[in-house]
Amino acid sequence: MGSDERSASFEGATSVLSARTGQPRADASAPRTLSPEVARARRSRRHPRPTQFDYVHLRRLLRDLEAAIPRIADSDVRDVLDIYCGSRPYEDLLPAGARCTGLDAEDNPYGIADVVSNEFLPFDDASFDLVTCYEAFHYVEDPIQGLREIARVLRPGGGVLISVPLVWEHNRTIVEHRYTGPELAALFAGWDDVSIVENGGRAVAWATLTGTILERGRVRVPATLGLAVAARAVFSAVYVALNGLAAVLDAAERRSAEGTLTLPMNLMVTARKPADV
Repeated sequence: MGSDERSASFEGATSVLSARTGQPRADASAPRTLSPEVARARRSRRHPRPTQFDYVHLRRLLRDLEAAIPRIADSDVRDVLDIYCGSRPYEDLLPAGARCTGLDAEDNPYGIADVVSNEFLPFDDASFDLVTCYEAFHYVEDPIQGLREIARVLRPGGGVLISVPLVWEHNRTIVEHRYTGPELAALFAGWDDVSIVENGGRAVAWATLTGTILERGRVRVPATLGLAVAARAVFSAVYVALNGLAAVLDAAERRSAEGTLTLPMNLMVTARKPADV
């Protein structure tokens, strides 16, 4: 899920799983017709542009996913579960031949789920080789129980990839968690091959929060007299400059990183279920 998909879910999708079998039917990976809104949401995440307010964050996350997915999802991966799948922007990064089943909660206007359910993981044991959850695990109210469920639906030796925001706005009306690196490591105690990556540091967090403030102003510009169109052009130029400066600062920060203090925009964890469990 991306920033405009968060706290949202999809209504009216038809499940492509037989009830409680955990096995996708042959049409689970069939081509889907996307609404313009969903297509824009997917494009903004899979192919972020410097004219976006959140470009440096999404670009850094994408680069880290491109490096992590081949490590955690080898050619033997066949069945993948994408939890709170949203617009499914990273599905094409999976190994060729992998069948991805998208799970989302109800009422998501940005979602293209195969399975719509408010039950967390309505699948049989050992149904998947890989479980992913991009920018949404922080909505799971009980993360310990959530990881138990992920382990339950994974086959022995199966992988998990989870990314979560740290520096990001939250909804006052619902439970949202924020995780540091050591907290994620503690959650995954007992898993194999645990790796935690910080997706951007202070510069990325600063630029994304600054862009968020600016974007909140841009969307409030009235559409009358062409003001909204003019504002979009002006703000796009500002975002290009902001993102360019952030990229320079981020590169400098990575070269000089030292000490124990950190402020990542985002964190990503990969791990494997022990083969003997």
